[in-house]
Amino acid sequence: MVWSIHMNMERTVRHFTVLCVLSVAFACGAAHPDDGRQASPAKGSGGVNRTEHLQKPSLLLVSFDGFRADYLDRFQLPNFRRVMSRGARAQSMLPVFPTITFPNHYSLVTGLYPEHHGIVENGFFDPVRNAPYSFRNPLTVTDGSWYGGEPIWLTAERQGMVAACFFWPGSDADVKGIRPTFWNKYDGSVPNGTRIETVLGWLQLPPERRPHLITLYFSDVDSISHRKPIGDLDVAAAVGGVDRWLGVLLDGLAKIDPGRVLLLLTSDHGMADTAAVRTVQLGDLIDTTGIRAGYSGPVTGLHVSVAAGTPQSVRDRINAGLQHGRAYLRQEVPERHHFRDSPRAGDVVVIMEEGWVIATSILNRATLQREWGEHGWDPDLPSMKAIFLIAGPGIPGGATIPEVENIDVYPLMAELLGLTPAAAIDGHPGRIRALLNR
Repeated sequence: MVWSIHMNMERTVRHFTVLCVLSVAFACGAAHPDDGRQASPAKGSGGVNRTEHLQKPSLLLVSFDGFRADYLDRFQLPNFRRVMSRGARAQSMLPVFPTITFPNHYSLVTGLYPEHHGIVENGFFDPVRNAPYSFRNPLTVTDGSWYGGEPIWLTAERQGMVAACFFWPGSDADVKGIRPTFWNKYDGSVPNGTRIETVLGWLQLPPERRPHLITLYFSDVDSISHRKPIGDLDVAAAVGGVDRWLGVLLDGLAKIDPGRVLLLLTSDHGMADTAAVRTVQLGDLIDTTGIRAGYSGPVTGLHVSVAAGTPQSVRDRINAGLQHGRAYLRQEVPERHHFRDSPRAGDVVVIMEEGWVIATSILNRATLQREWGEHGWDPDLPSMKAIFLIAGPGIPGGATIPEVENIDVYPLMAELLGLTPAAAIDGHPGRIRALLNR
Protein backbone atom coordinates (compact mmCIF):
# COMPACT_ATOMS: atom_id res chain seq x y z
CA MET A 1 0.00 0.00 0.00
CA VAL A 2 1.64 3.29 -0.81
CA TRP A 3 2.22 4.32 2.72
CA SER A 4 -1.50 4.68 2.75
CA ILE A 5 -4.47 2.80 3.89
CA HIS A 6 -7.80 3.11 2.18
CA MET A 7 -9.19 3.90 5.61
CA ASN A 8 -12.50 2.03 5.86
CA MET A 9 -12.34 0.83 2.29
CA GLU A 10 -11.26 3.99 0.48
CA ARG A 11 -7.56 3.70 1.30
CA THR A 12 -6.01 7.03 0.48
CA VAL A 13 -3.54 6.96 -2.38
CA ARG A 14 -1.28 9.64 -1.03
CA HIS A 15 0.96 8.70 1.82
CA PHE A 16 1.56 10.70 4.92
CA THR A 17 0.29 14.24 5.10
CA VAL A 18 2.56 16.27 2.88
CA LEU A 19 5.00 17.56 5.39
CA CYS A 20 7.56 19.39 3.36
CA VAL A 21 8.93 19.75 -0.12
CA LEU A 22 12.37 18.27 -0.49
CA SER A 23 14.97 20.75 -1.54
CA VAL A 24 17.73 19.04 -3.45
CA ALA A 25 20.88 20.79 -4.61
CA PHE A 26 23.20 19.27 -7.19
CA ALA A 27 26.83 19.92 -7.94
CA CYS A 28 28.20 18.30 -11.10
CA GLY A 29 25.30 15.83 -11.06
CA ALA A 30 25.87 14.75 -7.45
CA ALA A 31 23.77 15.52 -4.43
CA HIS A 32 25.30 18.17 -2.24
CA PRO A 33 26.83 16.62 0.89
CA ASP A 34 24.51 18.63 3.10
CA ASP A 35 21.27 17.42 1.46
CA GLY A 36 19.08 15.59 3.98
CA ARG A 37 19.46 15.92 7.72
CA GLN A 38 22.44 15.03 9.85
CA ALA A 39 22.28 12.31 12.49
CA SER A 40 23.52 13.04 15.98
CA PRO A 41 27.33 12.64 16.02
CA ALA A 42 27.10 11.42 19.60
CA LYS A 43 24.91 8.44 18.69
CA GLY A 44 25.27 7.84 14.96
CA SER A 45 28.18 7.86 12.56
CA GLY A 46 28.43 11.64 12.64
CA GLY A 47 28.27 11.51 8.84
CA VAL A 48 31.74 9.93 8.54
CA ASN A 49 32.52 6.28 7.82
CA ARG A 50 34.91 4.47 10.10
CA THR A 51 38.08 3.28 8.39
CA GLU A 52 36.99 -0.36 8.37
CA HIS A 53 33.95 0.50 6.20
CA LEU A 54 35.67 2.53 3.50
CA GLN A 55 36.35 -0.38 1.14
CA LYS A 56 32.98 -2.07 1.62
CA PRO A 57 30.32 -1.97 -1.11
CA SER A 58 27.25 0.22 -0.87
CA LEU A 59 23.93 -1.59 -0.60
CA LEU A 60 20.96 0.06 -2.32
CA LEU A 61 17.62 -1.29 -1.05
CA VAL A 62 14.73 -0.36 -3.36
CA SER A 63 11.01 -0.88 -2.69
CA PHE A 64 8.33 -0.95 -5.38
CA ASP A 65 5.17 -0.66 -3.29
CA GLY A 66 2.37 -3.06 -4.26
CA PHE A 67 4.43 -4.94 -6.88
CA ARG A 68 3.10 -8.51 -7.02
CA ALA A 69 5.57 -11.36 -7.46
CA ASP A 70 3.86 -12.58 -10.62
CA TYR A 71 4.20 -9.18 -12.31
CA LEU A 72 7.79 -10.16 -13.13
CA ASP A 73 6.44 -12.83 -15.50
CA ARG A 74 3.11 -11.27 -16.45
CA PHE A 75 4.58 -8.13 -18.02
CA GLN A 76 7.41 -7.33 -20.40
CA LEU A 77 9.89 -5.64 -18.05
CA PRO A 78 13.27 -5.29 -19.75
CA ASN A 79 14.97 -3.51 -16.86
CA PHE A 80 13.85 -5.94 -14.18
CA ARG A 81 15.15 -8.63 -16.55
CA ARG A 82 18.48 -6.81 -16.72
CA VAL A 83 18.76 -7.24 -12.96
CA MET A 84 17.65 -10.90 -13.11
CA SER A 85 20.23 -11.71 -15.79
CA ARG A 86 23.02 -10.12 -13.76
CA GLY A 87 21.91 -11.38 -10.37
CA ALA A 88 19.48 -13.63 -8.54
CA ARG A 89 15.72 -13.69 -8.28
CA ALA A 90 13.60 -15.43 -5.67
CA GLN A 91 10.47 -17.16 -6.91
CA SER A 92 8.67 -14.81 -4.52
CA MET A 93 9.08 -13.18 -1.11
CA LEU A 94 6.73 -13.98 1.76
CA PRO A 95 5.43 -10.81 3.45
CA VAL A 96 4.49 -10.61 7.11
CA PHE A 97 0.91 -10.52 8.37
CA PRO A 98 -0.98 -8.33 7.77
CA THR A 99 0.20 -7.64 4.23
CA ILE A 100 0.16 -3.86 4.72
CA THR A 101 2.77 -1.26 3.82
CA PHE A 102 4.16 0.01 7.13
CA PRO A 103 4.34 -3.38 8.90
CA ASN A 104 6.09 -5.00 5.95
CA HIS A 105 8.53 -2.21 5.18
CA TYR A 106 9.52 -2.09 8.83
CA SER A 107 9.89 -5.90 9.03
CA LEU A 108 12.17 -5.81 5.98
CA VAL A 109 14.59 -3.48 7.76
CA THR A 110 14.36 -4.91 11.30
CA GLY A 111 14.01 -8.68 10.83
CA LEU A 112 11.06 -8.65 13.23
CA TYR A 113 7.41 -9.61 12.92
CA PRO A 114 4.93 -6.76 13.55
CA GLU A 115 3.96 -8.29 16.89
CA HIS A 116 7.53 -7.58 18.02
CA HIS A 117 8.39 -4.28 16.31
CA GLY A 118 4.95 -2.86 17.13
CA ILE A 119 3.91 -1.39 13.78
CA VAL A 120 0.92 -3.69 13.32
CA GLU A 121 -0.86 -1.60 10.70
CA ASN A 122 -0.57 1.78 8.97
CA GLY A 123 -2.77 3.14 11.71
CA PHE A 124 -3.70 1.49 15.00
CA PHE A 125 -4.62 2.13 18.63
CA ASP A 126 -2.20 1.38 21.46
CA PRO A 127 -4.17 0.55 24.63
CA VAL A 128 -1.03 0.78 26.77
CA ARG A 129 -0.30 4.34 25.66
CA ASN A 130 -4.04 5.02 25.30
CA ALA A 131 -3.21 6.76 22.03
CA PRO A 132 -3.54 6.17 18.29
CA TYR A 133 -0.72 5.92 15.78
CA SER A 134 -1.34 7.10 12.23
CA PHE A 135 0.90 7.24 9.19
CA ARG A 136 -0.91 10.50 8.40
CA ASN A 137 0.06 12.18 11.66
CA PRO A 138 3.55 13.74 11.58
CA LEU A 139 3.67 13.65 15.38
CA THR A 140 3.42 9.86 15.50
CA VAL A 141 5.28 9.07 12.27
CA THR A 142 8.40 10.93 13.41
CA ASP A 143 8.21 9.83 17.07
CA GLY A 144 10.75 7.05 17.49
CA SER A 145 9.12 5.77 20.68
CA TRP A 146 6.44 4.06 18.55
CA TYR A 147 8.99 1.90 16.72
CA GLY A 148 10.54 -1.20 18.22
CA GLY A 149 13.52 -3.13 16.97
CA GLU A 150 16.62 -1.79 15.26
CA PRO A 151 16.25 -0.79 11.59
CA ILE A 152 19.25 -1.48 9.39
CA TRP A 153 20.17 2.21 9.13
CA LEU A 154 20.39 2.36 12.93
CA THR A 155 22.56 -0.79 12.93
CA ALA A 156 24.84 0.87 10.39
CA GLU A 157 25.02 4.26 12.09
CA ARG A 158 25.71 2.71 15.51
CA GLN A 159 28.66 0.85 14.01
CA GLY A 160 30.11 3.92 12.33
CA MET A 161 28.70 3.42 8.83
CA VAL A 162 26.97 6.27 7.02
CA ALA A 163 23.36 5.48 6.00
CA ALA A 164 20.92 7.39 3.78
CA CYS A 165 17.19 7.00 3.15
CA PHE A 166 15.21 8.50 0.31
CA PHE A 167 11.97 7.46 1.98
CA TRP A 168 11.19 4.31 3.96
CA PRO A 169 8.61 3.87 6.74
CA GLY A 170 10.36 4.71 10.00
CA SER A 171 13.35 6.46 8.42
CA ASP A 172 12.17 9.92 9.43
CA ALA A 173 11.68 8.86 13.06
CA ASP A 174 14.33 9.18 15.76
CA VAL A 175 14.36 5.47 16.61
CA LYS A 176 16.41 5.17 19.80
CA GLY A 177 17.46 8.76 19.18
CA ILE A 178 19.15 8.03 15.85
CA ARG A 179 18.20 8.78 12.26
CA PRO A 180 20.16 8.02 9.08
CA THR A 181 22.82 10.59 8.23
CA PHE A 182 20.72 11.59 5.20
CA TRP A 183 16.94 11.38 5.45
CA ASN A 184 13.81 13.15 4.30
CA LYS A 185 10.29 13.54 5.61
CA TYR A 186 7.96 11.72 3.25
CA ASP A 187 6.56 13.76 0.36
CA GLY A 188 4.92 11.72 -2.37
CA SER A 189 5.10 14.64 -4.80
CA VAL A 190 8.90 14.39 -5.11
CA PRO A 191 9.50 13.13 -8.68
CA ASN A 192 11.02 9.71 -9.15
CA GLY A 193 13.78 11.26 -11.21
CA THR A 194 14.78 13.49 -8.31
CA ARG A 195 14.88 10.52 -5.97
CA ILE A 196 17.14 8.58 -8.35
CA GLU A 197 19.44 11.51 -9.07
CA THR A 198 19.88 12.15 -5.36
CA VAL A 199 20.74 8.51 -4.66
CA LEU A 200 23.26 8.48 -7.50
CA GLY A 201 24.73 11.65 -6.04
CA TRP A 202 25.10 10.03 -2.63
CA LEU A 203 27.01 7.17 -4.24
CA GLN A 204 29.51 9.65 -5.69
CA LEU A 205 30.33 11.40 -2.44
CA PRO A 206 33.90 11.14 -1.13
CA PRO A 207 34.58 7.73 0.49
CA GLU A 208 34.51 9.08 4.03
CA ARG A 209 30.99 10.49 3.52
CA ARG A 210 29.56 8.03 1.00
CA PRO A 211 26.60 6.05 2.39
CA HIS A 212 27.03 2.28 2.41
CA LEU A 213 23.35 1.66 3.18
CA ILE A 214 20.76 3.49 1.06
CA THR A 215 16.99 3.03 0.77
CA LEU A 216 14.80 4.18 -2.14
CA TYR A 217 11.01 3.97 -2.48
CA PHE A 218 8.54 4.09 -5.40
CA SER A 219 4.78 4.19 -4.85
CA ASP A 220 3.41 4.27 -8.41
CA VAL A 221 2.04 0.72 -8.68
CA ASP A 222 0.30 0.75 -5.33
CA SER A 223 -1.18 4.19 -5.90
CA ILE A 224 -3.00 3.31 -9.10
CA SER A 225 -3.92 -0.18 -7.84
CA HIS A 226 -5.98 1.36 -5.04
CA ARG A 227 -8.05 3.20 -7.64
CA LYS A 228 -8.44 0.55 -10.34
CA PRO A 229 -8.83 -3.24 -10.60
CA ILE A 230 -5.43 -4.88 -10.88
CA GLY A 231 -6.18 -6.01 -14.45
CA ASP A 232 -6.77 -2.44 -15.58
CA LEU A 233 -4.55 -0.98 -18.30
CA ASP A 234 -3.54 1.84 -15.95
CA VAL A 235 -2.06 -0.69 -13.54
CA ALA A 236 -0.10 -2.26 -16.38
CA ALA A 237 1.11 1.21 -17.38
CA ALA A 238 2.29 1.89 -13.81
CA VAL A 239 4.21 -1.41 -13.73
CA GLY A 240 5.84 -0.51 -17.03
CA GLY A 241 6.55 2.97 -15.70
CA VAL A 242 8.54 1.79 -12.68
CA ASP A 243 10.45 -0.56 -14.97
CA ARG A 244 11.53 2.47 -16.98
CA TRP A 245 12.56 4.31 -13.82
CA LEU A 246 14.55 1.23 -12.83
CA GLY A 247 16.27 1.56 -16.19
CA VAL A 248 17.24 5.14 -15.36
CA LEU A 249 18.68 3.93 -12.06
CA LEU A 250 20.58 1.08 -13.72
CA ASP A 251 22.03 3.39 -16.36
CA GLY A 252 23.21 5.73 -13.61
CA LEU A 253 24.71 2.88 -11.60
CA ALA A 254 26.56 1.67 -14.71
CA LYS A 255 28.60 4.87 -14.62
CA ILE A 256 29.69 4.07 -11.06
CA ASP A 257 32.20 1.32 -10.27
CA PRO A 258 29.99 -1.80 -10.54
CA GLY A 259 32.21 -3.57 -8.04
CA ARG A 260 31.04 -1.43 -5.17
CA VAL A 261 27.23 -1.37 -5.42
CA LEU A 262 24.84 -4.15 -4.37
CA LEU A 263 21.30 -3.65 -5.66
CA LEU A 264 18.43 -5.25 -3.73
CA LEU A 265 14.93 -4.88 -5.23
CA THR A 266 11.91 -5.65 -3.07
CA SER A 267 8.23 -4.95 -2.60
CA ASP A 268 6.13 -4.95 0.53
CA HIS A 269 3.10 -6.95 -0.59
CA GLY A 270 0.99 -7.91 -3.57
CA MET A 271 -2.52 -6.86 -4.51
CA ALA A 272 -5.97 -8.39 -5.15
CA ASP A 273 -9.31 -6.99 -6.23
CA THR A 274 -12.17 -6.08 -3.93
CA ALA A 275 -15.43 -4.20 -4.41
CA ALA A 276 -18.43 -2.75 -2.61
CA VAL A 277 -20.32 -6.02 -3.03
CA ARG A 278 -17.55 -7.75 -1.07
CA THR A 279 -17.59 -5.20 1.74
CA VAL A 280 -19.11 -6.07 5.11
CA GLN A 281 -20.22 -3.29 7.44
CA LEU A 282 -19.16 -4.03 11.01
CA GLY A 283 -22.31 -2.30 12.28
CA ASP A 284 -24.42 -4.82 10.37
CA LEU A 285 -22.85 -7.64 12.35
CA ILE A 286 -22.86 -6.29 15.89
CA ASP A 287 -23.77 -3.34 18.05
CA THR A 288 -20.49 -1.42 18.07
CA THR A 289 -21.13 0.36 21.37
CA GLY A 290 -18.00 0.07 23.50
CA ILE A 291 -15.87 -1.24 20.61
CA ARG A 292 -13.01 0.72 19.09
CA ALA A 293 -11.71 -0.32 15.67
CA GLY A 294 -7.95 0.21 15.68
CA TYR A 295 -7.85 -0.53 11.94
CA SER A 296 -10.11 -2.16 9.37
CA GLY A 297 -10.11 -3.71 5.92
CA PRO A 298 -9.00 -7.24 5.02
CA VAL A 299 -7.93 -7.51 8.66
CA THR A 300 -9.71 -5.60 11.42
CA GLY A 301 -8.53 -5.10 15.00
CA LEU A 302 -11.14 -4.37 17.67
CA HIS A 303 -10.49 -3.10 21.20
CA VAL A 304 -13.33 -4.14 23.49
CA SER A 305 -14.43 -2.18 26.55
CA VAL A 306 -16.65 -3.40 29.38
CA ALA A 307 -19.64 -1.69 27.74
CA ALA A 308 -19.41 -4.16 24.85
CA GLY A 309 -19.13 -7.26 27.00
CA THR A 310 -16.19 -9.63 26.94
CA PRO A 311 -13.89 -10.06 23.93
CA GLN A 312 -15.16 -13.64 23.72
CA SER A 313 -18.76 -12.48 23.43
CA VAL A 314 -17.82 -9.96 20.73
CA ARG A 315 -15.94 -12.66 18.82
CA ASP A 316 -18.92 -15.01 19.01
CA ARG A 317 -21.46 -12.38 17.95
CA ILE A 318 -19.35 -11.48 14.93
CA ASN A 319 -18.88 -15.10 13.88
CA ALA A 320 -22.61 -15.77 14.22
CA GLY A 321 -23.30 -13.37 11.37
CA LEU A 322 -20.06 -13.22 9.39
CA GLN A 323 -19.51 -15.02 6.13
CA HIS A 324 -16.24 -14.92 4.18
CA GLY A 325 -14.17 -14.35 7.28
CA ARG A 326 -13.61 -15.25 10.90
CA ALA A 327 -13.14 -13.39 14.17
CA TYR A 328 -10.48 -14.53 16.64
CA LEU A 329 -9.34 -13.52 20.06
CA ARG A 330 -5.86 -12.13 19.54
CA GLN A 331 -4.42 -15.15 21.35
CA GLU A 332 -6.24 -17.44 18.87
CA VAL A 333 -4.91 -15.91 15.66
CA PRO A 334 -3.15 -18.71 13.73
CA GLU A 335 0.41 -19.04 14.96
CA ARG A 336 1.84 -18.78 11.47
CA HIS A 337 0.70 -15.14 11.37
CA HIS A 338 2.89 -14.19 14.37
CA PHE A 339 0.33 -11.64 15.54
CA ARG A 340 -0.49 -12.59 19.13
CA ASP A 341 2.07 -10.74 21.20
CA SER A 342 1.14 -7.08 20.72
CA PRO A 343 -1.96 -5.53 22.36
CA ARG A 344 -1.89 -3.02 19.49
CA ALA A 345 -3.38 -5.77 17.31
CA GLY A 346 -6.64 -5.58 19.27
CA ASP A 347 -8.59 -7.86 21.60
CA VAL A 348 -10.48 -9.35 18.66
CA VAL A 349 -8.92 -9.74 15.21
CA VAL A 350 -11.19 -10.33 12.21
CA ILE A 351 -9.49 -11.93 9.21
CA MET A 352 -11.39 -11.89 5.92
CA GLU A 353 -11.14 -14.22 2.94
CA GLU A 354 -9.26 -12.95 -0.09
CA GLY A 355 -11.19 -10.17 -1.80
CA TRP A 356 -13.45 -9.45 1.19
CA VAL A 357 -13.12 -6.55 3.60
CA ILE A 358 -14.71 -5.09 6.73
CA ALA A 359 -15.67 -1.43 6.83
CA THR A 360 -16.37 0.61 9.93
CA SER A 361 -17.94 3.58 8.15
CA ILE A 362 -20.49 3.88 5.36
CA LEU A 363 -19.02 3.76 1.86
CA ASN A 364 -19.60 6.84 -0.24
CA ARG A 365 -21.67 6.69 -3.43
CA ALA A 366 -18.64 6.72 -5.73
CA THR A 367 -17.11 3.75 -3.95
CA LEU A 368 -20.36 1.79 -4.25
CA GLN A 369 -20.06 1.88 -8.02
CA ARG A 370 -16.57 0.50 -8.45
CA GLU A 371 -13.97 -2.21 -7.92
CA TRP A 372 -10.43 -1.55 -6.73
CA GLY A 373 -7.21 -3.22 -5.66
CA GLU A 374 -6.47 -3.96 -2.02
CA HIS A 375 -4.04 -5.92 0.16
CA GLY A 376 -3.71 -7.05 3.76
CA TRP A 377 -4.84 -10.66 3.41
CA ASP A 378 -3.04 -13.90 4.26
CA PRO A 379 0.63 -13.70 3.20
CA ASP A 380 0.45 -17.26 1.85
CA LEU A 381 -1.96 -16.20 -0.90
CA PRO A 382 -0.20 -15.96 -4.29
CA SER A 383 -1.77 -12.53 -4.80
CA MET A 384 -0.04 -11.17 -1.69
CA LYS A 385 3.49 -12.40 -2.49
CA ALA A 386 6.24 -9.80 -3.00
CA ILE A 387 9.45 -9.66 -5.06
CA PHE A 388 13.11 -10.17 -4.17
CA LEU A 389 15.95 -9.57 -6.65
CA ILE A 390 19.60 -8.95 -5.89
CA ALA A 391 22.61 -8.17 -8.06
CA GLY A 392 26.15 -6.99 -7.51
CA PRO A 393 29.57 -8.26 -6.46
CA GLY A 394 29.49 -11.86 -5.30
CA ILE A 395 25.91 -12.54 -6.49
CA PRO A 396 25.55 -15.29 -9.11
CA GLY A 397 24.02 -14.14 -12.40
CA GLY A 398 20.82 -15.62 -13.79
CA ALA A 399 20.00 -17.61 -10.66
CA THR A 400 16.50 -18.33 -9.37
CA ILE A 401 16.21 -19.29 -5.72
CA PRO A 402 13.17 -20.56 -3.76
CA GLU A 403 10.83 -18.22 -1.92
CA VAL A 404 12.45 -16.13 0.80
CA GLU A 405 10.88 -14.47 3.84
CA ASN A 406 11.05 -10.72 4.31
CA ILE A 407 12.19 -11.06 7.95
CA ASP A 408 15.38 -12.63 6.57
CA VAL A 409 16.29 -9.53 4.54
CA TYR A 410 17.61 -7.59 7.57
CA PRO A 411 20.18 -10.24 8.55
CA LEU A 412 21.17 -10.62 4.88
CA MET A 413 21.88 -6.89 4.61
CA ALA A 414 23.91 -6.98 7.81
CA GLU A 415 25.95 -9.87 6.41
CA LEU A 416 26.55 -8.15 3.08
CA LEU A 417 27.69 -4.97 4.84
CA GLY A 418 29.82 -6.75 7.43
CA LEU A 419 27.72 -5.45 10.33
CA THR A 420 26.75 -7.14 13.57
CA PRO A 421 22.96 -7.56 13.47
CA ALA A 422 20.72 -6.67 16.39
CA ALA A 423 20.09 -9.44 18.90
CA ALA A 424 16.82 -11.36 19.26
CA ILE A 425 15.50 -10.84 15.73
CA ASP A 426 12.91 -13.15 14.17
CA GLY A 427 14.85 -13.41 10.91
CA HIS A 428 17.34 -16.18 10.29
CA PRO A 429 20.97 -15.13 9.68
CA GLY A 430 22.53 -16.93 6.75
CA ARG A 431 19.31 -18.38 5.34
CA ILE A 432 19.09 -16.25 2.18
CA ARG A 433 22.87 -16.22 1.82
CA ALA A 434 22.86 -20.03 1.76
CA LEU A 435 20.30 -20.04 -1.05
CA LEU A 436 22.41 -17.59 -3.04
CA ASN A 437 25.59 -19.59 -2.54
CA ARG A 438 24.31 -23.10 -3.23
